This record gives sequence, structure tokens and C-alpha cells, in this order.
Amino acid sequence: MLHNSIPVVMYHHVAPTDRELNVHPEIFEDHLRVLSRKGWKTLTGSEFLYFIRNQNESPKKCVLLTFDDGFADNYVYMYPLLKKYDLKGMIFVATSFIEEVDMKRDKFVPLSHNDAWRLAFTERRSEVMCTWKEIMEMEQSGLVDIQSHGVTHKVSDYIEEEKYPEIREDLAAGKKVLEERLSKKILHLAWPSGGFNDRTIGIARELGYEALYTTERGCNTEKDLKALNRLPVRSKKGRWLTKNLAIYSSVLLTRLYLAVRTG
Repeated sequence: MLHNSIPVVMYHHVAPTDRELNVHPEIFEDHLRVLSRKGWKTLTGSEFLYFIRNQNESPKKCVLLTFDDGFADNYVYMYPLLKKYDLKGMIFVATSFIEEVDMKRDKFVPLSHNDAWRLAFTERRSEVMCTWKEIMEMEQSGLVDIQSHGVTHKVSDYIEEEKYPEIREDLAAGKKVLEERLSKKILHLAWPSGGFNDRTIGIARELGYEALYTTERGCNTEKDLKALNRLPVRSKKGRWLTKNLAIYSSVLLTRLYLAVRTG
């Protein structure tokens, strides 16, 4: 079977609780265990860009694991498991939610997705979102690639209100802050809440973003860099994940699968 697409997986929370957009740590560990056992290569952002542009050099089994928003449970539960299996992931963070504080996570209690977001918009945001210290630690490990989610997580709202100057500022400032903090080029952007249009794509490309991630399902080739598709993860075991990765690694299989799924 032709492997001509690179699948991208979309996670949000990893925590020992039942809540929206969450995967239990034991399920996430099974994902990593099966990926490792089956020979899947997890990618950094730079590797993803290189292989998607050089398909003839791409491993037959490679995947980009992404995590949206930068919730603190990523540091508490996800990051130690990546270290255990020596696998890689990418976290998209909105910089206004990252605080310069030293948080103790030994009594961390995961909240529902909606409750976590409500707290994120208060002065208690560091209870539910990663701190700069945690972001830096994960980035410096070489296992976690920190990339942009803008600043405010309000791009979708700005699109509805046609506030395009605000969108430009949001995307530009988020990129600048991360580049200054992390001393690297920020080339990847995930649209907050999946909101984008042709005009925002143009703005992002003008600002220097090279890979733009949606919340839509589909295959990924070089021509899809302006609207990359992602597989929303489910709290199902590793066999479910690798079965889907095999489908989304092929443009033909992906199109057939989605045609049947939505037909």
C-alpha cells in the first residue's frame, strides 16, 4: 500500500478522569507502547515539514502527535510518558495563559474541559495551564516541540466579528513571544477552536507560519500545509490508533474511508 500521507493526531487532555476531550493516562500509555512496538516514528515539527516535502525519504510509519492548548495535565501526565517511551509530541500554546510562576503539581486535580477553560481566563490560570518553567523544561527535553496557538485563543471569535487586524496581531504576537522565549523559529500554528478562512490563512503565511493545523479529518501531503488535517483521538486502546494511522497514511485509503464514513 502506498504511504503518501503523514497522519497528525489531535489530543487535548491526558488525565485520570472522565471528561470531554480527555484520554486516560493508561490509554495514552497504551498508544505509546503500541506505536513503539509497531515501529512508528513520532516526529518533531521540523521532521514533519521535511518528510512531508520529501515523501521519498519519509518513513513508512511516521506520525505527528499534537496536543492543543497547553493544559497542565500535559506536563503532569503526558510528558512523563513521552519520556518513558522516548517518543515525541507537539503542544500548541496560547501565550496569554502561560504564567511566570513556580507551581507545585503534587496535588494537581484535573477539572472538566469547560471548567479548566473558565479558570484559564482568571488569575488562577496557572492551576490548569502549563507555566513557563514547565514549557521550557518540556521544550529543552527534545521530546516536546512547543508551537503556536496564538495569544488569546479568540481567533474564531475575531473571524465572526471580521476583526482581521486583531487576528494579525494575535498570531504575530504569539509567534514573537515563543520565538523569544524558546530561541527558535515558530513555524507551526493550530487554529484555536478550529476557526480559519482563506483570509486568515493568508495572514498566517505572511507572518511566516509554514504549517497550519485544522480540526478536520483527512490526509496530509505538501499541498495540505495551509490546512493540515488531524485525527481527533479517542480514549480507545493503541490498536484503534494504529489501525487509523494505517488508513490516514494513504491518500487513497483516507478518501475511501471518509467517503464511507460520511456517506
